[in-house]
Amino acid sequence: MTIALDDPAARWRADLVANLVRQGVLTEAWAPAFAAVPRHAFVDRFAVPSPDGLTPYDLNASDERARTAALQQVYRDTTLITQIDRWGIATSSSTTPSLMATMLEALDVHDGYRVLEIGTGTGYNAALLAHRLGDEHVVSIDVDPALVVAARTALERAGYRPRLVCGDGTAGVPEHAPYDRIIATCGVDRIPAPWITQLTPDGVILANISKGIARLQRAPDGGVSGPFLGPAGFMALRHTPGDRTQLPVQDVITLTGGTPERQHTEARIRDVDFATVSFFTGLLAPGGDLVRVHAPGDGSVSYRWVHSASGSWARIDLAADTAVVAEGGPLPLWEGLGLVLADWEQAGRPGITAYGLTVDRSGLHTMWRGTPSQPVITVA
Repeated sequence: MTIALDDPAARWRADLVANLVRQGVLTEAWAPAFAAVPRHAFVDRFAVPSPDGLTPYDLNASDERARTAALQQVYRDTTLITQIDRWGIATSSSTTPSLMATMLEALDVHDGYRVLEIGTGTGYNAALLAHRLGDEHVVSIDVDPALVVAARTALERAGYRPRLVCGDGTAGVPEHAPYDRIIATCGVDRIPAPWITQLTPDGVILANISKGIARLQRAPDGGVSGPFLGPAGFMALRHTPGDRTQLPVQDVITLTGGTPERQHTEARIRDVDFATVSFFTGLLAPGGDLVRVHAPGDGSVSYRWVHSASGSWARIDLAADTAVVAEGGPLPLWEGLGLVLADWEQAGRPGITAYGLTVDRSGLHTMWRGTPSQPVITVA
């Protein structure tokens, strides 16, 4: 990395911090860390999502205008895609700063707390944690050895030395447990048991579960429980660096286009949005792929859902007044989704923050609405 902290970067970083404060997502607890840690020290080549795809940037470009444009992008409130796998799927990024700030504020750390970060990525979030708590109180794990090496180099150049570990994040890092806080900057559909066992008695897990950010407090029975704070969709946790984390859209469409083993028609739930369906399906069947397809002719909509691990699939075609549900494979995917959507409809179509999650010591996950005393569905 050859980019040094120069005056334009400092000014743009100050502008970013001021913007986050104005948004109400950054307080004095974390503003000094965001003001001090140079985000550009943790990226060089990256891409920014746009309606037309990904726009590439290079902080080390030979053209000065290109370097300046890249540096400006770094200090905008946007996600920077830093790694794409051989299937064209993004596998690492520097998350949108406003979401990072929201999560770090919700983490509610105090001096002396030990934090485990799942998903080192570029190392920028680990640097923010280390700035706030001190190197010795931060452990970060990533499955990708190349990312860990690059993050360690960037961290050291920026003046930070948290403990970095290369390994499967679902196992946590037991040799340095217990942790007062565990923060996952990658997406999971279930809370791994080791995260719970590595928490202190009053510890908190903050994680992207399905399509929501959940803040789960250690419960008296040894499990964890808490609300969803809002929507989010991080890149999926990988168990090995070569894991494929999602199917291409066309594959999902092809796999759900066959002759169904089961089919029925029922009253349509009108205007259900993709974000809501994605949130529910991620909780109901871990590792599934969901897409929404618009027919070019009549504008009708169908949801296509594939659960590769079991070989199950569902196609929900939404006609004018009905939903035609077609399924194949051993799992009755629609059964759970239909129950959850019916409850959602009856409750007045609440947003994600109306829901919460309890994970007991045996690993059962119960999604509830309002309070834990109002369970919606329990899954293994």
